[in-house]
Amino acid sequence: MPLEIPQLDDRTFEQLFAEATARIQVHTPEWTNFNDSDPGMTIVQVFAFMTENLLYRANRIPEANRKKFLTLLGVPLQPATPGRGMVAFRNERGPVQSYPLDAGVELRAGKAPFRTRTSVCILPITAAPFYKKRQTGLDAAATLQYQRLYASFLETDSQQLEFYKSTPLDPPEIGRPLPVVDLKDDTIDRALWVALLAPPGVALDAARAALDRQTLTLGLYPPPGCEGLTLEPQSWESRPVTNPGLVFEIAAPDPSVTDTLAPPVYKRLQIEYAENVLETPGIVQVVLPESSKLTLWDFDPEEEGTLDYPPLVEDKGVAARIVTWLRIRLPDAAKGEANADTGSRTRPSTRLTWVGVNAARVLQAVRVTDERLGTGTGAPDQLLKVANTPVIVNLTTGTQPGTDPTSTFILQVQDGSRGWDTWQRIDDLFAAGPNDRVYTLDPESGQVSFGSGLRGMRPPLGMAIRATYEYGGGPAGHVPPGAITKSAALPGGFKVDNPVATWGAGAGEDTAAGERNIPRYLKHRDRLVTASDFRDITLRTPGVDIGRVEVLPLFSPLNFDPNDTATTAPGAVTVMVVPKQDAALPDPPVPDRLFLEAVCEWLDPRRLVTTEIFVRGPVYVPLWVSVGVTVMPGHVSGIVQREVRAAIREYLSPLLGGPPVAGAPSLDAVCTDPPTASDPCPKPRGLGWPLNMEVRRQDLEAVATRVAGVRYVDTIKLGVMTAGGVTLTGVDRVTISGLQLPWPAGVHVREGSAEDLESLLGAQPADPTPKPMPVPVPLLPKRC
Repeated sequence: MPLEIPQLDDRTFEQLFAEATARIQVHTPEWTNFNDSDPGMTIVQVFAFMTENLLYRANRIPEANRKKFLTLLGVPLQPATPGRGMVAFRNERGPVQSYPLDAGVELRAGKAPFRTRTSVCILPITAAPFYKKRQTGLDAAATLQYQRLYASFLETDSQQLEFYKSTPLDPPEIGRPLPVVDLKDDTIDRALWVALLAPPGVALDAARAALDRQTLTLGLYPPPGCEGLTLEPQSWESRPVTNPGLVFEIAAPDPSVTDTLAPPVYKRLQIEYAENVLETPGIVQVVLPESSKLTLWDFDPEEEGTLDYPPLVEDKGVAARIVTWLRIRLPDAAKGEANADTGSRTRPSTRLTWVGVNAARVLQAVRVTDERLGTGTGAPDQLLKVANTPVIVNLTTGTQPGTDPTSTFILQVQDGSRGWDTWQRIDDLFAAGPNDRVYTLDPESGQVSFGSGLRGMRPPLGMAIRATYEYGGGPAGHVPPGAITKSAALPGGFKVDNPVATWGAGAGEDTAAGERNIPRYLKHRDRLVTASDFRDITLRTPGVDIGRVEVLPLFSPLNFDPNDTATTAPGAVTVMVVPKQDAALPDPPVPDRLFLEAVCEWLDPRRLVTTEIFVRGPVYVPLWVSVGVTVMPGHVSGIVQREVRAAIREYLSPLLGGPPVAGAPSLDAVCTDPPTASDPCPKPRGLGWPLNMEVRRQDLEAVATRVAGVRYVDTIKLGVMTAGGVTLTGVDRVTISGLQLPWPAGVHVREGSAEDLESLLGAQPADPTPKPMPVPVPLLPKRC
C-alpha cells in the first residue's frame, strides 16, 4: 500500500480561534466582551493566524531537510556544467617576439570567469584562411579570354583550365550562420590555405626572425552539425591523438628553381601535439622551420594563384603582410597517408568553420588554491565542505605540454611531520580498505566524506585538511563570439577574444528534480544495464535539452543492413537522441556534434565494460506530400489548407508525430464544453514517429480528413527521391528501419486535385562532368 504523509496538526484558523475563545471564560471570567472590536479579541485572532502558519510550515519539509534526505539516500544532484570554448591571442602592439603563456590564465567575459586549459606560445602573427572555391558556368567569351591569358600553362590538348575563386573563410559573426568549408566538396584541391600575417607596420624579416623554430599553436573548430558520425564515449576533455586527420605543410620555395611552370614544393611540419580537430574543437601544435626558410615565391602577375601555388589574395594590404603560407589538406590515399578517404561510411568529417593561430581551449572556472577545510577529529565518517560550488571534477587530464595541473580536485591532509599527504578521491567508500587514504566528493554540494576506519582511513585528530580545486558552471558560461576579451595576465599590446561561441554550459538540478529521480536512481544506481536505464540516464544528460531518447539493444549502426533486419550485434547498444525543438519548424531537429559529445561523455563512466555504445541522431528520410482537398462551405480555404499542412507535418514529427499513445486523447476526441484559452479542446498527440513503422499514404489521407473544414480529400500523393537524387517517384508506402525517421521535406496543399510531385521538386542541375587533367587558375577581380 502507498505511504501516506501524516499531518502533524490539521487545525484551521477558525478552529484555533474557537478553541482560544472557549478558554477565555475558564481562565479569565471577567472578560465578557467577545466582539471583534475588542482589542483582546484582535490579539487572539493574530495568535490564531500565526499558529496556523506555524502548523502549515510544520506539515511541510523545509528545503534543507529535503536536501538532507537526498544525501541520506545517496541520490546526488547533478551540478551545473561549465561552458567550454576556444580563444585566440593577438600580439598587436607588443614586442615582436614570442611570448609563452602557461595554462591556467584567467580570462573574463563580462562577469563570467574562464581559465585556459592549454598552454600557448603567442607569436607576432595573425591568420587569414582562404580556400579555392570551384567556379563553373563561365560564358564562352570569358572562357576564351582566360584560355588566351593562361595559354602557356596548357602544354597538351588533354589539359583544361579549372577555375576557382579565392574565398576567405570569414570568422563567425553574431546573428549570421556559421561559415563552413568542406575541404572535400567545396575546394578544388582539398585544402585550406592559411596566410600568416605580420602585424601592421612590422617588417616581414623581423616577423620571420621571431618565428624561427617556434611552436605554432593552431586552433580548429569543425561545424557542430553531425552527419551520422559515430562517436565513441570519451572524456569531456579533448584527448591527444597521434594523427589529427589533416596534413599540415608550409611553403618551401627552392631558390635554385627558376622554371615558372615548375610545381611548388611544400614541407610537412612536425606535429608536437594534436587533438582530433575534425571531430571536436581542438588545437594542433606544429614546429616551424628556421627563419631563413620562411620565404615566398617571386611570382609574375599571371602566375600568382595558378597550379598548386597559394590562392590569389586580392587585398593588396593583406598580401603585403604575408610572412608565409600554411597548407592544411586532407590526406592523400595515393601517397599512403593515414586517415585518407577510402570511401568508407565511417570516414571523418571534412568540414571546418574556423582556423586561427595562438589558440587555446578555455573552461568556465575559478581556481581556489589551498583552501582550509578544517581539522581532523579522529572520528569516523567525518564530513567537510568547500566554500565554493559547484566543484569541477575532471577525471582525466591531457598530456599536452603545459596542461593546467590544477584541473583536478586535490585534497591534502597533514601528516605527523607536518607535511602534506595527497588523498585519493573514489566513488564508493565501501570499496576501500581500513588503511586507504581516500574520500568521496559531491560536486554539487561540495561535501567531502571520509571513511569510518573500517572502510577508508579517518583523518587524524588535529591534522589540518586543505583542498585545491576549481568551481564554476551555469548558463552564464554561454557567451557569444568576441565576449571573452579581458585578462589581467596579458602584457600591454596583447589582446584576446573567442572567435566562436562557447558551448556546454548548463544549469544544475534543483531539489525537486532530485526527488523525482529517487525511484529511478534507486532502480539503476546510476549504471547502464537495462534499456530503461539507458533511457532514464540519458534524459538526465547535463548541458543539453533532449526531447526524445530511443534505445536499440543489440544494434550497431556500423553493420546495419536494411535488407537484413534480423542480424544482431552482441554487446552493442545504440542510443538515438533527438533535441527538444519546435516540431512545427520545417527543418527536422538534428543533434549537432557537441550535443552528441555531451551524451557520450555522460554515458561513458556509467556503462558496463563489456558494452559498446553508439550515440547517434536520427537518419531522416525526406518525403514529399501533395494533397488536394475539398473545403466545406463556410470555411476559409487558405486557413484550411494551412491547417492540413500543419497536421501532416505534426503527424510525421520526430517529437510529436505518430499515432496517439495509450492514455492520450483519441483521434475522435471532441470537446464536450466550448474550449477556452486556458482549457482548450484536447489535441491528439503522439510521442514521435515510432521506429520501424512505415509511412502509408492512407494514414496521411486520414490525418488530412480529420482537419476541421475538410469535406473530403480529393487526391493525395506521397513521393520519395529516386536513387539518382534528381526526380521524385510516387509510392503508397515508405519503409522506415534502423535509425530512420520520416521528414516532410515538402508538403503542398491546394483545393481540388493534388499537384504533380515533379513540380514540388523543380528542376535539378545535373552533376558537372569532371574535367580531365585540370589546371587550376584563379578568376581575376574585375577592375573599372
